[in-house]
Amino acid sequence: MRPGLAADPRAFREREERDALRIAVYCPHYEDAGGVREVVRRLTAGMAIRGHEVDVIARLPGGNGGPLPARDPSTGVPILRMRVVRAPYRGAGARAFRHFLHRFPAGAFRLVRGVRALAPDLIAAHCSKFHAPYVATLRAALGVPVAAHLHNGPQTADGPESLVLSRLLLRSARRVIAVSPAVADYARRVLPARAERVTTVPNGIDPAEFERVAPATRARPYVLGAGALAERKGFDVLIDAFAAAGTDLDLVLAGDGPEGAALAARAAARGVAERVQFLGHVDRVTVASLLRGAAIVAIPSRFEGHPLICLEAMLAGAPVVASDIPGLPADLRHGQTGLRVPGEDPAALAQALRELAEVPERARALGRAAREAARRLPSWDEVTTRVLDEYEAALADGRIRAIGRRR
Repeated sequence: MRPGLAADPRAFREREERDALRIAVYCPHYEDAGGVREVVRRLTAGMAIRGHEVDVIARLPGGNGGPLPARDPSTGVPILRMRVVRAPYRGAGARAFRHFLHRFPAGAFRLVRGVRALAPDLIAAHCSKFHAPYVATLRAALGVPVAAHLHNGPQTADGPESLVLSRLLLRSARRVIAVSPAVADYARRVLPARAERVTTVPNGIDPAEFERVAPATRARPYVLGAGALAERKGFDVLIDAFAAAGTDLDLVLAGDGPEGAALAARAAARGVAERVQFLGHVDRVTVASLLRGAAIVAIPSRFEGHPLICLEAMLAGAPVVASDIPGLPADLRHGQTGLRVPGEDPAALAQALRELAEVPERARALGRAAREAARRLPSWDEVTTRVLDEYEAALADGRIRAIGRRR
């Protein structure tokens, strides 16, 4: 268990006050490094501490890797891995649709059989828009309530907007838990008839995680970009802006992904290859250390739901420059706790980087203000309590509906 969660006495008091639930957490992306996995780890760990029986159902990774652990090493929560394929979006092509239609029946059968054996009281589905057919099948086959956690709005890591899949997911859910007001608004627009089922529960913070690590020290001060090396994270824009800014800082990119080679080539083409370091995938302790040591943290994303990296950078006291997009925490206030710049605008991002690099006193002041603002955000313990409240409301609503049908 994570020390910060396990040591919170409020979790144990709540354990005595709530009836224990059996919760099946369907998170296809659990084996993928990123914010979704960290959110699910935090929530499932907090629920297990409270005495609930929690199992994670994840997509079985491809490839020929070694055996995978039966439990999450950091939380102790059991993991059931299933071979499933994501549903295609319009425009993906006939081949993608044929592949899905060929694989879906067997995958859905295995999934239902595996989850039925867990005998859950409730299914919590995370980041499952492109797995909505599986969620709908689980709901129909098992007859237990579904709580759908939305981590993004129209666009996700799996693909562009798909109203068909979004509506299927939302119709399957007794409760829809969005990570930010922007994502909640999106859900209400997609299915206005079920708007009352949508609520917002933001991601949480763990101050102790940053108190336990020392700031990273490197040969030169650096701008940090942390996250998947994927188009949605906008690191191509960051490299262009970094090259144009002309500062004395280095650029450190922590993460891996499909755009790694293209980003390295872009840095070479812009003449900054020697000052851009690619660290690859790094663990949570290293991320925290890098955040604490960064001169600037850049978040040039093209879209986000409620990015953990922004909350964590603020909590670490780092000066943050971020794309001004829906989903960013409202506590990141331009000119007060960080800088917001127009998305996909290398010139604006370069100006912000230059401004903070040339006036480090202002950068440090923004970082201090960001840390103070972040410390007022809800903890993971508080977030877990709010999520469990929504689960229990979903179960209560289901009991009321069952009584109504019997009458």
